[in-house]
Amino acid sequence: MKKTENYTIDIDRVSHVDKPHALNSIAAIHEQIEIKCFYEGTATLLIENQTISVEAGDVVVINPYEFHATVGIGEERGKYHLFMLPLDYFSGVAELNLHRLYFVEGKKFATLFAADPEIHRILMTVAEEARNGQPASELMIRSLLMTLFAHLLRKGVVNAETPVSEKTSQHLYSVIEPALRCIRNEYHRALTADKLAESCKISKTYFCRVFKAVTKKSAMEYLRDFRLQVADALLSSTKSSVAEISACCGFESPNYFSRCYKRYYGKTPRQGRNETEETL
Repeated sequence: MKKTENYTIDIDRVSHVDKPHALNSIAAIHEQIEIKCFYEGTATLLIENQTISVEAGDVVVINPYEFHATVGIGEERGKYHLFMLPLDYFSGVAELNLHRLYFVEGKKFATLFAADPEIHRILMTVAEEARNGQPASELMIRSLLMTLFAHLLRKGVVNAETPVSEKTSQHLYSVIEPALRCIRNEYHRALTADKLAESCKISKTYFCRVFKAVTKKSAMEYLRDFRLQVADALLSSTKSSVAEISACCGFESPNYFSRCYKRYYGKTPRQGRNETEETL
């Protein structure tokens, strides 16, 4: 791993799922931009409400404050290089003002760049520079990352669903981040608004108000929807039964899970699985 005050590059990581209830244990929400450059094998990722299948040659961009986790791995575990950059990494370069992109223009980077040879080549070169540590490697890495983000700005900028001000992102997100982490890590357990507020060390009334302001949902709605998104990812990436998925995602019964799933996705869990199998 190459770690400086300005960025982190972790070479040759391997996709894994080490929790019995489906998701890995790596922290899944942060203020940095995370980029995964896959060069071998396959994996299935959950990023916000998207289930994404990736393979060698794919690049995944995870924007600040987006939930993400690995929910499945193929016969050959996906291997990738991991890049973590703070929003002020390109400080002083007007064209690469990431704070403005996210919090003023209300935009973000697309999630998946599938088999994009130019973007993939740049990241593989950055990884090689980080591994070898040749003279002027810091300068070379910065130059390559500037080129990378120029490509991302050209090819992959989309409107964010819920633009927020920078003040909101830095303050209100930090207030409820413990609850977001709790939902992500313990969604399979019995969670209440009281427990989530307690994790943030604030009153339930204030917690509910801030959570709704940030996510546009109540805490219980957000928890239910997150469980459904995990369940949908498991339906498409595992052979587990509907009852097993319902239980490991924290639903009180398979029937309740099926009703929630149909209301959210407009189809039954079995129909969702069958559509995935037909696509494959």
